[in-house]
Amino acid sequence: MTSFFERFRLLLWALAAAVIGFYVYGLVLGTLANLGGVLSTIAPGIPTTLYGRMLSGPYTIPNVAADVYCVFTNRTPATAMRGFGVTALDFALECQMDKLAVAIGMDPLEIRRRNLIPDDAHPSSGPSGIKFEALSHHESLAHLDAMMNYAGLRAEQKRLRAQGIYRGIGFASFVEVTNPSAAFYGIGGAKISAQDGVTIRLDAQGAIICQTGVTEQGQGAEAVIAQVAASSFGVPIDRVRIITGDTDNTPYGGGTWASRAAGIGGEAAWQAGKALRANVLACAASILQAKPENLDIRNGAIVDSGTGTERLPLHELARIAYFRPDTLPPGFQAELMATRHYVPRAWPFAFTNGIQASYLEVDTESGFVTLLKHWCVEDCGTVINPQLVDEQIRGGVVQGLGGALFEHCIYDERGQLTNGNMADYLVPMAAEMPDIEIGHVVTPTADSELGAKGAGEAGTAGAPGAVMNAINDALRPLGAKPLTDMPFTPGRILQALDRV
Repeated sequence: MTSFFERFRLLLWALAAAVIGFYVYGLVLGTLANLGGVLSTIAPGIPTTLYGRMLSGPYTIPNVAADVYCVFTNRTPATAMRGFGVTALDFALECQMDKLAVAIGMDPLEIRRRNLIPDDAHPSSGPSGIKFEALSHHESLAHLDAMMNYAGLRAEQKRLRAQGIYRGIGFASFVEVTNPSAAFYGIGGAKISAQDGVTIRLDAQGAIICQTGVTEQGQGAEAVIAQVAASSFGVPIDRVRIITGDTDNTPYGGGTWASRAAGIGGEAAWQAGKALRANVLACAASILQAKPENLDIRNGAIVDSGTGTERLPLHELARIAYFRPDTLPPGFQAELMATRHYVPRAWPFAFTNGIQASYLEVDTESGFVTLLKHWCVEDCGTVINPQLVDEQIRGGVVQGLGGALFEHCIYDERGQLTNGNMADYLVPMAAEMPDIEIGHVVTPTADSELGAKGAGEAGTAGAPGAVMNAINDALRPLGAKPLTDMPFTPGRILQALDRV
């Protein structure tokens, strides 16, 4: 059943906190990372380049140290999956932030507020040298606080505890790598392209054909590319056809990975659409004996830029350019195709950031966890398609909740997977999932005109830590041992309560 895995590793943390001001001044990480029995391309980079370089996460922690040991085992190979590297980092770091809050008697939201990187501190660098262009941790936290009515939930929690009902609230702030430049793989010699390209052409019927190196994996990339191409050129989206996944015909690109489809592929589409638009307006100007700057493309037609009066439908322009070019002015050649490539240059990554919260109830007799509500506030820059972004975030959260509560590859001593079917390997279903409320803060990256960052992985990165902290918050009045080992099954919860 399994081909690869990503999450299994042992993390040992220590934090040092100052007494005055309750600021975290240092942390130490020890990691034992399981690479499986065969080395995959990305496996060593998960516990090193990714979370090894991002140890301080969203916090102003000036001193960090890490020891990472990678070992081979008789399990399937480790490789990348949604939120790879950052999920383990965020899980461990957010666990420590809650432990620190309990130790010093501070509210868990307040300790995050005091230690998050200030929104006006950017551009900034983490202690490992990782560079942040612009993040919005404090605005995201304030948005979450208001959206979930945190004070009201704490009052409800206190009232229900008096009735023997144990509910918990957990938080997890996060940063997530998106829009990776050549600084991600290229500098190491890996032939994984950081750039992407788009070719757009006007066909003979006045529609747009868009060929892109970004690939569709169900995340809605085709819809985003079509939307960007339509907007930049000036036609309705139903007049755009997307061709992807055919490397014989599409421009060379990196495909889909690391939340780059909208931020990199979308920017290439935006630039290609603008270039084709300029070419088409030049052709229209030659036909209409007008100046290109006095014309515009709106709703699939050439119009007067001042009055909006239609001057020439695109299908007629295409007919002339393709079938009667002899009628164009001498020396003019219509170019109804444009290709543009884009790669981030100013910053090695465009970081998405945000914060999540989980509200749940633990049945202390059975150990079962009921997820009541989940919130996620994310800053992924310019939101191109709000519905797609929200559902990408929800999908990521659900995957993270699955890892926190259900999913577990169980091996015997010979390395044989013992729960290799969907009856024994549990995944989250709709009945177990809570309502997931999404909020947004918008801080566009200045490295592109669109300003879009990735949105698809941050939900996965923050959800496990939020659930862990909520479970521990619910059980703390009962003197339970803190739970840190996913998945948080009923058996493990009862063990923490010393009931089995």
